[in-house]
Amino acid sequence: MSRRTGFALMTGALALHLWMGFSFIRSAAPTYDEAVHLSSGYACLVTGKCVMGLIGHPPFSEMLSATALLAYKINNFCAHPYFAYFQPYHYGDLFLYQNTVSAGKILNTARAFTFLVWTALSAFLIFFFAKRLANFTTACFSVAVFSFLPVFISNNALVTTDAAASVFYLGAFTFGYAFSIFPPGKAAVKGVKHFEEPDDKRRYLYAGLAGVAAGLAMASKFSMFVLPPLVITMWILHNLFEPKFRFSRLAWYSSVFAAISVFTLALACRFDLGLYFESLAGTLRRLDSGSSSFAMGTYSLKGVWWYFPMALALKTPLAALLPASAGLWAVFRRPRSAFLWLVLPAIFYFAAALMTKTQIGFRHIMPVMPFLALLAGLGLDFIFEKGGGRGRKILKWLLAPFAVSWCCLLFITHPFYLSYFNELAGGPGNGWKYFVDSNYDWGQDLKPLGAGLKAIGNPPVILSYFGTAKPEYYGIKYSPLKAGLSTVEINGTGEEVCALKRPLLAVSATNLQGVYYPDHSVFYWLKKRKPLFTAGYSIFVYDLSGDKEGLEKLSGIFDSQGLNREAECLRGSGKQQWSVTSNR
Repeated sequence: MSRRTGFALMTGALALHLWMGFSFIRSAAPTYDEAVHLSSGYACLVTGKCVMGLIGHPPFSEMLSATALLAYKINNFCAHPYFAYFQPYHYGDLFLYQNTVSAGKILNTARAFTFLVWTALSAFLIFFFAKRLANFTTACFSVAVFSFLPVFISNNALVTTDAAASVFYLGAFTFGYAFSIFPPGKAAVKGVKHFEEPDDKRRYLYAGLAGVAAGLAMASKFSMFVLPPLVITMWILHNLFEPKFRFSRLAWYSSVFAAISVFTLALACRFDLGLYFESLAGTLRRLDSGSSSFAMGTYSLKGVWWYFPMALALKTPLAALLPASAGLWAVFRRPRSAFLWLVLPAIFYFAAALMTKTQIGFRHIMPVMPFLALLAGLGLDFIFEKGGGRGRKILKWLLAPFAVSWCCLLFITHPFYLSYFNELAGGPGNGWKYFVDSNYDWGQDLKPLGAGLKAIGNPPVILSYFGTAKPEYYGIKYSPLKAGLSTVEINGTGEEVCALKRPLLAVSATNLQGVYYPDHSVFYWLKKRKPLFTAGYSIFVYDLSGDKEGLEKLSGIFDSQGLNREAECLRGSGKQQWSVTSNR
């Protein structure tokens, strides 16, 4: 591939990435934790009060996202009891929906800024890494693969800490690798040419940049605390395979790197490292206790070892997995120490994820995904390399239909990329059968729900919503049917169940699978019914008119919540009777 063609491929892919990302931003309501991240980041940024940000997450990524809001004159509400008494979800709701600027403008401004920052940094680091690892063509292919991975299109466009962890984890190893392969200086110890003596300024630069990236990673997500020792371990391994340093010199560089990492962390946390380590210990205890999760019909509080392998297999386009496998083959076919930096960081993080007891989303292995894009770029360069034999020709033929399918699925999923599932799962329409929560349904589809209801006359609905956004903000008239997990009170818009002219029930996919209900089968009876329509991919709307069995099941849920009057109305003993044909 010529440099001009490679550059055109890369820039075209990045342009499409930006278009898809901004389309997703416009389509998505606030996801479950975004209001918390944004409000705590803004409070930390403008007042220096970072306590809220350190409950569950360090503050840097949240503060970065909130930086864009400095353009507006908005309230921080730090004097409110919600902030004073550490009620982050209520505080986030107050900050987002009762501020001087509309919730949509606040959130999407922060999202757009965040998305541009993470996209620019990810593309630069992937290109920088791949070009030094292999060549210009590999770098262009790698950036193109990154651009079309739905996990980046969606999660990089959200105000969360996952994208920051992915970017800075990659950054630490990118600059750590650049440090390791930097050519030795002109002067050397006599008779030992492979040991470098002089302190090269550029080598200090790469060690320093690796330290900054590691520090910012730790200041963005607690799981990154292992990063400094990992980078130092990689330097030791690389030096064992290709000796360049005396141990004392390598120890000196490692000390500089570690010092810069800690200083960067301290600076991002406003030099309150005591609070950082206290919060880190608390987070590790919570993670060890586990969380309710659902994976392919299996419910668990402690997790299953295959959760992330299956999520990777079902939420990554097959047309990316195939060249990544070819890239892995190319690595082991011609092994060299530089490839340690491509494979080992991904393996370590993925292996650590297998042991976690909190399994609520594919996003938790996002730091692995840039390395998959790099492997895919290496694999594509290997497949299309001149002079390839029969094996490469077979790979080209295999790749073509998968690439077409990848494009088709992105078109079908548009703009709801958070709910993407690949061909093995049957596409995004079937994703809820395999994984939910932040893999599929994170509260993002209230906006299309409002649009769908408006298209049929904007009738009120009984709503079982998994999320923290306000349905009324999107014009939805509803009576709440509360989920098993509720961090913000959803009070409804005053719609009486007994006054409904049409019994419409809207249920989020996570609630449909009963993940956070004591009885996981609470909504199983809906699975054999055809929805009237689906909002995005994650909220199903059912018309229960004339469906006596369905109304009886629904009334039982109201009874279990002590709402006996509503239950009786649904059973038909109230004034309102429904007799429209069922959509079963």
